[in-house]
Amino acid sequence: MKRLAFFLVIFFICLPLLLADFGVVIGEGLLFEHDGESGFAYKTSINPWLALPLGKADFYLSMGISANYDKTFIFVPELQRLELSLRPLERFGIRAGRFPWEDSSGLTAKGFFDGAELLFDIGQVRLGAAALYTGFLYKDTAIINNSPGDPKDYTVDFDWADFENTYFAPSRLLASLYGEFPGLPYGRGNIYAGLLAQFDLGDSNEAFDTQYLLLRYVFFYHRFDLAVSGVMQLENTQAGDFRTAYASSIEAGLSTGLLDDRISLGLRWASGDGPDTAAFFPLIREAQGLVLKPILSGIMVLRASYLARLLPSLSAELGGRYFLRTDSGSFADPYLEHSSYLLGAELDAAVFWVPYSDISFSLEGGVFLPQTGEAFADNAAPRWSFGIGAIFSF
Repeated sequence: MKRLAFFLVIFFICLPLLLADFGVVIGEGLLFEHDGESGFAYKTSINPWLALPLGKADFYLSMGISANYDKTFIFVPELQRLELSLRPLERFGIRAGRFPWEDSSGLTAKGFFDGAELLFDIGQVRLGAAALYTGFLYKDTAIINNSPGDPKDYTVDFDWADFENTYFAPSRLLASLYGEFPGLPYGRGNIYAGLLAQFDLGDSNEAFDTQYLLLRYVFFYHRFDLAVSGVMQLENTQAGDFRTAYASSIEAGLSTGLLDDRISLGLRWASGDGPDTAAFFPLIREAQGLVLKPILSGIMVLRASYLARLLPSLSAELGGRYFLRTDSGSFADPYLEHSSYLLGAELDAAVFWVPYSDISFSLEGGVFLPQTGEAFADNAAPRWSFGIGAIFSF
């Protein structure tokens, strides 16, 4: 009887694991760059994952270790995702742990964060609240933006001997309230609106806190789509200074119907530091280009691209960007010599091949031409970047 009870206990403990879905994702990447001097980088990663249904709850775990080479080899462990999602009521949900999250505008915060999120469904309207923290994330994956005076240095590689000071991202506490309003205003679009507060918990002598009003409108009509976003930022410091900053984006896309394709045009703009505005401060260091990589602060980018599915398993994309500054100090580069706000043009191309659902390959490259602008040195050479990637899922 005791033996039967023992095996029954083991069975009911292991039963959820028998229902779990699990696998491993292996990523490989080679990157060649020239931005004044040539560089080579290599990365491989092994990422096991597990998804477990628990009735009205779901559990997801993903972790891994990567080997990065950039002059020296570095092995980096990372907890990528640890998410428990609960739906105790039909119109109420909660998730906690480390999970993907994006602000209402898509311009300020996106990626994985630690914390909790509450979701309420009121008819078609969805309301949410989130409290998030960044200080336990790996800095090179989270790419949390440095606030003024923050001692975190992204140029310092991770070092096992100095784990605490070289692994973790800058410490930020985020609090947000937001809503999704489908079918507004004309039945075909969605409006997203939110408030976001960022509290600087870093080691800087002066805390740099910011608050954001976030808006986005997404519209679809047959083969046409449009997305418009805007952010108003209030910047405040311990010195008592209050200044406003702004950012906006617009992107329109159209499918011609000749191929499974899409033509898109876009513009992103962020205020710079001036007499009437502050420089926009995004919470992440998202690069706005493939070769030239300014973040969205004191920058304007015009973009055009064409994406087509040439075969069921093969897609290609061609694109171009033109970069401008909106102030003279937010974007820094050793080859900047002139006061002009015209930085120059970038051209890029990519090919994606997915022969099977669990195997994919990519080729991506681009060139930045500083002589198409007026801000860089007269003898500044073109910069280029070329990358090869592969992902295997089991």
